[in-house]
Amino acid sequence: MPKSKPPTARSKTALILAGGGITGVVYEIGALHALDQYLGEGFTIADFDMIIGLSAGAFVGSFLANGITPEAMFAALRQDPRAPLAPFPKWDVFRPNFGEFFERALALPRTLALNAFKKLRKVAGGNPYVSVFDEVLPSGIFVNDRVESYLRHSLHRLGRTNDFRQLRRRLYVIATELDTGDRIVFGDEGHDHVPISKAVQASTAIPLFYRPVRIGRRDYVDGAMRKTLHADIAIAKGAKLIVCINPVVPLRNDIEREAVPLFEGKGRYLREKGFGYIAWQMLRVLLHSRIELGLERYKRLHPDVDIILIEPRMDDYRMFFHNIMDYEARVPMAKHGCDTAMAHLAEHFDEYGAIFARHGIQMVRPGRRIPLSVPVHRPAPPRAPAFRSDRDVSRLQASLDALAARLP
Repeated sequence: MPKSKPPTARSKTALILAGGGITGVVYEIGALHALDQYLGEGFTIADFDMIIGLSAGAFVGSFLANGITPEAMFAALRQDPRAPLAPFPKWDVFRPNFGEFFERALALPRTLALNAFKKLRKVAGGNPYVSVFDEVLPSGIFVNDRVESYLRHSLHRLGRTNDFRQLRRRLYVIATELDTGDRIVFGDEGHDHVPISKAVQASTAIPLFYRPVRIGRRDYVDGAMRKTLHADIAIAKGAKLIVCINPVVPLRNDIEREAVPLFEGKGRYLREKGFGYIAWQMLRVLLHSRIELGLERYKRLHPDVDIILIEPRMDDYRMFFHNIMDYEARVPMAKHGCDTAMAHLAEHFDEYGAIFARHGIQMVRPGRRIPLSVPVHRPAPPRAPAFRSDRDVSRLQASLDALAARLP
């Protein structure tokens, strides 16, 4: 009898969740639910060896790393009273930066007077007010401190951990240090003492929209400023299979059809939507070009690493024209993310199935589509924190010895 081929040993795996505002959060929840349906027995989305999250992806990844399923997150989006997670209130997302507005406004008259006096003493003419108004404007329109408190309270209420060092699976949250432009990897050595909730707050601080987040003596903003995916972190940590979910792609508009939504009817050209959408398209082109160049580079330098990219189609008009900070459409956009990801995985099933198989993971075609409100797998119960050092063991032993000494 011919010998059966031994099963391929499972490689080290990584899941990368990119940014994209509120729409990015809900798209990724839907896409994760879709991906879970295509994973075979013995492996789920909770089994990736590491999760790398930035901006919106950091928010989703922090829950996923704690064993909280996409279905539980979706239940919170729907404000289901039976959901294990409390709903995230709309006004916690759009909480104005009143403190800084008032502080700078109160200082304006004195600042203008002092600046004008200095300018007039040194040189006649010119505009003494230009640089002053730069300093009068606040550092962000809104504050996202409620993101931190929501995440911290949710993890505590569910018996999960807010400490990177106590997670069973590695979690890395990316942020950008404002004053240096350096990338900071929270969860990595030297930055794993920062609470997960605080790291996520820093990573989700979209520049100008949110005030920078102060941690220690440093200010941090959105993790997507340096790179869109940060797949190099996963490669450096030894991952051989990397699955990336990216909600933000540029539009490939077909000018032969009237598909651009306008207040009155439909248009052919993107410029008909005005300045904002032109800027939005250019930003998306920039972000996605970084992904394309990065993937080409990783393929050339690391041929033993496979990277799968799940993202919307570039002709997905609904995703492009949907405001990424629209809170009201979170449920239909989560369903849209699930539906489009299911279609993407079905289209690339043979290609992705072969890639997963090379790394010891089976991909299967789902027999029936499971609604987003129904878990694909039974959620894992809360797990006790893992001990990470001999110091932890020594402290536990000392406590047990002290307890034993008190017993009769």
